[in-house]
Amino acid sequence: MTSPAMHASFAPLPDPVANDPRLVRLYLKQTLLRFCGGLCLLPMAIVAAGMVMLIRYPPIGDGRHWWQLTLPVLPGLLAPLLGVNGMVRQQLRAFADEGVVLTEELISARVTRELTSPFDIFTTFDLCAEALSGLATGQALGLAGPPAFAHDPFDRIILLGRARPFRLFGATEVRLFVAPGEGVHGVRIRVRRIVSGDFLAMQKGGALRAVEAVTAQLQAGLARRREALYARARGQAAERAALQAKLLALQAQVEPHFLFNTLANLKYLMRTEPAAALTMLDHLTDYLHSALPDLRAVSSTVGRELDLAQAYLSIMQIRMGKRLRFAIEASDTVRALPMPPAMLISLLENAVKHGLEGWPHPGTVRIEACLEEGMLALRVQDDGAGFGGSAAQGAGLGLSNIHTRLALLYGGAASLAVAEGEAGGVSACLHLPLAMPAARAGA
Repeated sequence: MTSPAMHASFAPLPDPVANDPRLVRLYLKQTLLRFCGGLCLLPMAIVAAGMVMLIRYPPIGDGRHWWQLTLPVLPGLLAPLLGVNGMVRQQLRAFADEGVVLTEELISARVTRELTSPFDIFTTFDLCAEALSGLATGQALGLAGPPAFAHDPFDRIILLGRARPFRLFGATEVRLFVAPGEGVHGVRIRVRRIVSGDFLAMQKGGALRAVEAVTAQLQAGLARRREALYARARGQAAERAALQAKLLALQAQVEPHFLFNTLANLKYLMRTEPAAALTMLDHLTDYLHSALPDLRAVSSTVGRELDLAQAYLSIMQIRMGKRLRFAIEASDTVRALPMPPAMLISLLENAVKHGLEGWPHPGTVRIEACLEEGMLALRVQDDGAGFGGSAAQGAGLGLSNIHTRLALLYGGAASLAVAEGEAGGVSACLHLPLAMPAARAGA
């Protein structure tokens, strides 16, 4: 984030602007040293050459020495140094007219800012390159078009400035690194001015302005990406909520229709066979204990669904007597696997209602849960009337409901196959991935 010092550097101040005398002296000394380092290189070279000539060579023909030839040149070369004080005072007045207070960063050629990115280093580098290579960054730097731009994705370095070569005309460096001990997402972005030819020029706040402009562009780019991700997450959350509501509505449709018939049978048995009525009531209690929570849940387990199936078949066995037998097979490992609720009971109701309830002969329902080729396989088989006694292959509210829920939850990763059994009747096989889809199930 932008530090208070960044804002204070260019913040408008009440007139007149009172600069710290220490900073004024520092500005004068820095400017003098820069001019000495830049403008005095040539006269220093001439003086050195003259001294070499004086030592190594005799006087020239008219009796004069080489060093005497350099003396008329020195005043003209040293004249700009005498005007440094006036130049500094003039720039201070320009700062005052702009309402800018003098700071060490304002007159420095080396300014640094550091940001923290919430993204990984690869995403952050791509984001920085995208944010800094466009026209908006050039305009922020006071250019007519996009800045001169170079980037190294291996060292995670970006350079941008007015023109190339950067070491001559100056550039701002953006370097990415991972802070020690902060993990993959502890990405830092360091923005700084590199040492270049403008180091020897009088500093008028250009380095600070360039670093702050680049920092602002990076902050805006990070904020845009973060907001886009938040909007996407909000959209996904809304989608999950709508999907969950739709799934709950579909699950509510498979609430057992046999309850009214069971209660009617229970009333009859209480008058004729109290012991059988008590047994049915126990099984009905077990059934409701397993079924009712599932009608409001998004995920269940194979074990819970098998317990629900056993309670349902026990009730139907009392109603149908010896015409119904059943068997359930599943290992403890398989029983612990997750699965959507109320799907197995829909297959089971379909088998009993269409295969055995109207069948005049004794019949058996077999439920098997196992692992097949890395998927959970659930089979419900009956040896009853077959397709001749069912509504239609794969049709009906229960099977249509399962197909819809599988598509919503798993896309194409799950399947339901209904076929004629080898020994008659119908075999329904449900293949599911071993894990519930968290993004779709809202887990």
